Amino acid sequence: MNRNPATLAQRKKKALLINFFIIFSTWFPFVFISIMSNSITLIAQMLIGGAQSLSVYLSMQTTRNSLKHPENQLKNEIKDSRIVVVVFMLSFLVVMFIAIKRMFLPKQLEFYASMVGLAGNAVAIFVNGYQWHKNLKISREAFSPLMEGQWSLFRIKTFTALFAVLSVVSYYLLPQHFFLQHYIDPIFSLGLAVLILHSAIGLMRTSGMIGGAWTLGGQKN
Repeated sequence: MNRNPATLAQRKKKALLINFFIIFSTWFPFVFISIMSNSITLIAQMLIGGAQSLSVYLSMQTTRNSLKHPENQLKNEIKDSRIVVVVFMLSFLVVMFIAIKRMFLPKQLEFYASMVGLAGNAVAIFVNGYQWHKNLKISREAFSPLMEGQWSLFRIKTFTALFAVLSVVSYYLLPQHFFLQHYIDPIFSLGLAVLILHSAIGLMRTSGMIGGAWTLGGQKN
């Protein structure tokens, strides 16, 4: 059921502020953890988190402009969702590159940093999962390319955290000299890259980059 547009815009603004706080406040610790751990999945998580912080910040500016000029809401939100697509595609290319490179140059994970990353990501799965569904709920109340981009961002963050946990756990559960042990991390990173690409294609449709333009009612022109 659609709510009053002004009320919905305020809820978007509040949701974006919370999104930015969660992404930005958790990004700095993972910068150090990912570099120290040698984990490609954690490094990919760091890069994606940085790009997402910038994307959410731009979304906050879009919402602020839409509150001042409601007549430009759809135009601004479509532009914002296309920026998110660019963020996703850059993340996809970077993650693919570093994952393929690590396949040819495998490295051993650093135990203590990996364990800290494992604990942090176990919590992040639930926090990001909650934000995913919260942003999805807002986007379903009234068609919004901006909020479509936000719940897609948190879906990526949820699965990034999940893949990081599975990668570290699998690495240490496999026998130490098992030939696949050092390939587990880049394999999970490749899976993450595929998920990012899938989300980017979905946002391309939402923003009208493929399949035509949209109206505020969520209908194709």
